[in-house]
Amino acid sequence: MNNSFQLPEVFASVMGLGAPRAWFQTKAWNRVGNLVMFFLLLSASCLLFFYGLYDTYLAYERHGPAMIDDKIITPTLIAFALFALGALAGWGAYANWTKGAAVYDKGFVLRDRKGLHPWAWEAVASFTASVTRHYTNGIYTGTTHTYTVLNKQSERLVLGDSFKNVEQLAALIEQSTFPILYDRAAAQYNNGQAVVFGPVAISKSGIVIGKKTYPWTEVQQVSIHQGFVRVSKKGGGWFSGASAAASTIPNLRVLLSIIDQVAGVKAS
Repeated sequence: MNNSFQLPEVFASVMGLGAPRAWFQTKAWNRVGNLVMFFLLLSASCLLFFYGLYDTYLAYERHGPAMIDDKIITPTLIAFALFALGALAGWGAYANWTKGAAVYDKGFVLRDRKGLHPWAWEAVASFTASVTRHYTNGIYTGTTHTYTVLNKQSERLVLGDSFKNVEQLAALIEQSTFPILYDRAAAQYNNGQAVVFGPVAISKSGIVIGKKTYPWTEVQQVSIHQGFVRVSKKGGGWFSGASAAASTIPNLRVLLSIIDQVAGVKAS
């Protein structure tokens, strides 16, 4: 998070969200790196194509038209592939050049090539996190972060690793929306309604996870282990509980807090 920052001038039009707190821009590779790759791949495509034409012309002069297909097809296909890769890199540069996110006291604003998209904290309906660590032959090779924000109008926003410090951006969003989302869910729970968190639902009578239902009196613990939310049954064996991937559960922190504070079951 950049505590000393200056927002682009276009953000001066943002109203009603309070003071800006942080600014997150896309990574340089997604902007400048893609632009450099665009010019390199486009240049290589053109050079290879014209080399293929020249080589084909020489073969035609020496051996006649029978050599045209043999000489022109391969360089043309490779040149086309390079051009396609260059076009993808160019699109990546264009899509990410002005992209960024500003966090305010009362919400955040995403800027992309289509303009500004304000999201007030009160308008957020759910926050889902998917963090995947990658290994190759037992060696850690990196982590992929995907955070999905959904508002009350079912509009979806996905934040990923194209942003610098996307984990900090996601943490600010989750921290700011947690009290609001918790109060909504707790009110539903206290009113006797079932509160749905994707594949998990809770009510005063118990918890539903996947296709299994457990009364609270039978639940020993709800925990997170290796990316899965697991329900342990009192006195149950190894296979007596149930689980769901944490990455599929919206408002996971809210779910665990309600279980821990309202349902009287330990959550960790």
